[in-house]
Amino acid sequence: MWKPPRALGGITRHMHIGGLAAVIRFAIFLIAHLAGAGFALAQSQFSGWTIEVTPQAATSGIKPKPSAPSKPTITRVSLTEEANLTRLVFDLNRKIDVSVSTLVDPDRVVVDLPEVDFRISPTAGQNGKGLVKAFRFGLFDANQSRVVIDTDGPVRVVKAQVEGKKPQLVLEFGRATPGSGTVTDLSKPALRPGYDEEPLVETARVSDRPLIVIDPGHGGLDPGAAGPDGLLEKDVVLAVALRLRKLLAETGRYSVIMTRDKDIYVSLDQRVRISRQHKADLFISLHADAVPEESLASVVRGGSVYTLSEHASSEQARRLAEKENAVDILAGVQSLANEEADEVRNILFDLLQRETANFSADFSRLLTNELRKHIALARDPQRSAAFKVLQQPESPSVLVELGFMSNADDQKLLRSPEWQNKVARAILAAIDSFFAKRALGAVYVP
Repeated sequence: MWKPPRALGGITRHMHIGGLAAVIRFAIFLIAHLAGAGFALAQSQFSGWTIEVTPQAATSGIKPKPSAPSKPTITRVSLTEEANLTRLVFDLNRKIDVSVSTLVDPDRVVVDLPEVDFRISPTAGQNGKGLVKAFRFGLFDANQSRVVIDTDGPVRVVKAQVEGKKPQLVLEFGRATPGSGTVTDLSKPALRPGYDEEPLVETARVSDRPLIVIDPGHGGLDPGAAGPDGLLEKDVVLAVALRLRKLLAETGRYSVIMTRDKDIYVSLDQRVRISRQHKADLFISLHADAVPEESLASVVRGGSVYTLSEHASSEQARRLAEKENAVDILAGVQSLANEEADEVRNILFDLLQRETANFSADFSRLLTNELRKHIALARDPQRSAAFKVLQQPESPSVLVELGFMSNADDQKLLRSPEWQNKVARAILAAIDSFFAKRALGAVYVP
């Protein structure tokens, strides 16, 4: 009579063969074991034979990693008006702590939350009702989300709390009257990201390669311009920035820093701060514009390149700079006041700014020529205005408007990965030309 081996793969068997059926059952078990099916039984009976599975045979010895705790989630939002109250409600998957404050000029309510996964439409806050004109939401700082509510005049926060078995963040607003106050027993959030409070510490350069700072505009609760079908400026410019970073890294000729590499809000002060801290050799801010007038949306399109100037090159440029410089206000942020400087420092600043302006103008010309080969440009694409993010006396800097979100043709291109790659390659070509000229000591003087 055939007898199975006494041990195989950590399995010890004591088998009493009762016929062909027992042999078949054992063969099926052996095949399953060798195929990796595994058996978690410490002892199991199979009509006349016993299998003992040792721990070595039963487990792989690899412990699963504990999953990271999930973020709180907002799954639904509603805005209603009842009598003299306006009610804004966010549905949550669990309870959270919130802090609320009101701001003026313009009138806003700021609600700070832990980092939240907003599973609602990015355009959910565009249409207001009652005392709420509009609201924005998104990641504001590390581990912190924010909701900023534009209100129709000063308001009183009647209620701001998370309540119910199925948790809801309930915000109720009434019209503020003299002496009524604005916020009731609520802690106030910080009105700008915490890193703006840190002293500026210059970072030592670890390479002699030129350092490029890429600045994807907007982000987090600041979506930037929006297209008719919901395409957001913050997403388009981040996609182009990531492609540009990859191309620059592949050359091996440059070091690259990004002001943001994910969907998070970064203040204008902090964008400039990052550039100064790392002593950028070139700063490139990426944006996409939009026109509010529907009658102009079909005809206004194309890219443009802006440099810093106290006096805007056109009324359109002035309005654009004014809009971009106000994004911190829309995010519920109070900008840091500029430090006063003595007369000598002002003179040195002016001389340094003039030299930097020449380099900025040179790069603007090179970039415009490269972009023209690949994409449609606006009329008179080299422009200038007093953009706050370009106020960098140490670093040549430009702001690139890639196109118009409000134009159907531009919007198709802006969302196209192939088009985004063309733009990134054009910017790379301009960067190569710029630093090749710098190495030869040449500079364009307008």
